[in-house]
Amino acid sequence: MPASDIPQDTQTSLERVLSYLQGVNPQRVACFPLILNHAARVLGVPVGKYNRNGETMGKAHVAAFRRYGNDLVSIFSTTSTLAEAMGTTMEFFDEDAPQIAGQPIQEYDDIKKINVPDFRRDGRLPVYLDATELAVSEVGSEVVVGTILAGPFTTAAALRPLDFFVKDLYKNPEWVHQLLEICCQAGIAFIDQILARRALPIIVEPIGSGSLVSPRHFKTFVAPYLKRMAAHIHENGGGLPAALHICGKTKPNLEAMLGADFDLWSLDAVDLGEARQIAGERVTLIGNVSPANLLKNSPEEIDAEAREVCAKAMGNPRGFILGSGCEVPINTPPANIDALINAARKYGRFDG
Repeated sequence: MPASDIPQDTQTSLERVLSYLQGVNPQRVACFPLILNHAARVLGVPVGKYNRNGETMGKAHVAAFRRYGNDLVSIFSTTSTLAEAMGTTMEFFDEDAPQIAGQPIQEYDDIKKINVPDFRRDGRLPVYLDATELAVSEVGSEVVVGTILAGPFTTAAALRPLDFFVKDLYKNPEWVHQLLEICCQAGIAFIDQILARRALPIIVEPIGSGSLVSPRHFKTFVAPYLKRMAAHIHENGGGLPAALHICGKTKPNLEAMLGADFDLWSLDAVDLGEARQIAGERVTLIGNVSPANLLKNSPEEIDAEAREVCAKAMGNPRGFILGSGCEVPINTPPANIDALINAARKYGRFDG
């Protein structure tokens, strides 16, 4: 379809997303490509600078919104944000996201060193909060600004080597619950900081993927703490929804995820038609064009994949938002992001 034939939006991004909260259909489905570190490319700055400077991070996301017209600004870099502020050390790169370099919990007694962080100075929490403030100030009247944080299970797994942590689920479950309690308190405190800046908290729990965690362990170690975070957003968010993203193969844990009481599920490697059958009338689905395909496929192929996703999920009773299954890769061609958003304009219409 020529660009001139793509239906034009008459709603703003904010109006479109508010339609979901009001229980009415928007003009067309919203589109949430998870633009994270790719925002540095749009601004033309090194990814390393984006990750270390709140003003740069905020400006990068404003630039990405101006370039693409995405319906969610997503302030984020890595799932280790909270863990870094609680003692995990990171290695930084000019042109890639930072990676974990060292974890503070090597022995069980090391848990005594772990505390809820000081959001004014610990780790790079001030970077994320400064970026949130700038983005809300610049474009918050036009688009939802979301700030992403890792859930308790993922934060715990960033504080302790993953192979140790997985064994702890079997060998020392009570100790795991002690660690998860600290991580949950830290997450709730961060949620309050995000809400105070008039942004939407978005919880990511990738280590809770069905690729890594069984439904039994999800119900025991993941869902109860996520449920507390969702309840806190419901009680203190002024009507904001509780949003959860889990990447990887989530199908085994979809039933268990319902117990966490989130309003929005952003899903990755799962058939949204199957997720729709499980979510029923309880959850708005978000997803799930493959990030790998966004990086390597053509715009025409992205258009076809997005059309198929829309066909499977448009009838979800609680609504559907087109998006990427996980983070838009840093070097994704801009034309592919355009193709994803234009697909929402073409195949996700409610106005006839």
